[in-house]
Amino acid sequence: MPLLDAIRALAAFDPPAELPPCDLDDLVNVLESHGLAPMASYQVESRPLGARLPERFRERLLTSYQGVVNDNVFKLVTLKGALRELAGVRAVLLGAAATVDWLYPHLAFRPVGDLRLAVRGEDGARFAAGLGGDFQPASTGAGGHTAVFSDGRIELRIQEGLLEGTADDGGLFDRATPFRAMGPGVARPAPEDALLLAAADQALEGLRSQLVTFVDVRELVRLDLDRATLHARAARLGLSRALHGSLSLTASFFPEVAERTLALLPVLLAGERALVEAVIEGARDPGRLRVLRGEQEAARKVLLGLQG
Repeated sequence: MPLLDAIRALAAFDPPAELPPCDLDDLVNVLESHGLAPMASYQVESRPLGARLPERFRERLLTSYQGVVNDNVFKLVTLKGALRELAGVRAVLLGAAATVDWLYPHLAFRPVGDLRLAVRGEDGARFAAGLGGDFQPASTGAGGHTAVFSDGRIELRIQEGLLEGTADDGGLFDRATPFRAMGPGVARPAPEDALLLAAADQALEGLRSQLVTFVDVRELVRLDLDRATLHARAARLGLSRALHGSLSLTASFFPEVAERTLALLPVLLAGERALVEAVIEGARDPGRLRVLRGEQEAARKVLLGLQG
C-alpha cells in the first residue's frame, strides 16, 4: 500500500533518504488526521527525504508542527504548575503527557492531547484541595470513578482505574515510577502498564485510533517488557482481547517491530480470536478516515468483552 509505505517513512525516527511515492494530498490529510503531521514536518524539514517535496505540502505540515509545539508546552507547563504543590497524594500521569519525553526524541513529535491522571478514590478529596492554579471541579462521571477539573482553558481528567470508568487500578500505583519533574507526588506508569493503557484507550475506540497511538505501542514494545507480567495484568483487567488487537495492528503498521510485537500476543480462545481478528481487519486501512458509529461501538464491545 503506497500510502502506508509513505506514512511508515515519515513516522520513523530514522527515516529513509527518499519518501516512497504516493498521492501527497491523501498523505497530508492522513498525517493530520492521525496525529503524525508534527513528526512528519520535523522529518521533511530536517532530513533528506523532504528535499524535493512541494512547498504547499511542507507548509501544511509545518503549521501542525508549530501548533503542537505551542500546545504541548502550554499544557505541560500548566499541568506542572497545578501539581507542584500537591502533597500527600500519589498521582500517576497517563497518556501522551507521561510518555512524550520518554518514548519520543522531540517534544513536538507527538501531540500531548488530553491531560489525564490516575488518583486513588480515597485520595480524591485531597487531590482536589491541593490542586494548584485555577483548576476547579467541572464534572463527575457515572459511578464516581472519573472527574474533570478545568481552569477555563484546559481540562484535567482524573480516573481511578487503569481503564477509564472503572475502580480497579490493577496495581498501577504500586508499580509506577516517580516523575518528579512534574511534581513531588507525580509518577508515570511502568512500561507494561503504559502498554495496557494504550491498548485500553485504543479498544475504547474500537481500534479506530489515531496512528500516533500505534507509534506509542511501537516504541513501548522496543522496551524490555515482561511478557508473563503483561499477560497476567491484561487478564486481571479484562484487556487480553484489547492487547491482542493493539499488538496485531502495530505489527501490521510497523513491520520492523513485528517479531517483538507478535511475541507479546496473549493467547485467546479460538472463538475470541476470530472475533478480534475481524475487528483488526476492519481497522487496517489508515486512509479510511470515517467510521460508522455503530461499527465502532460493535468493535469496542468485542475488544472489551462487553455485553449488549
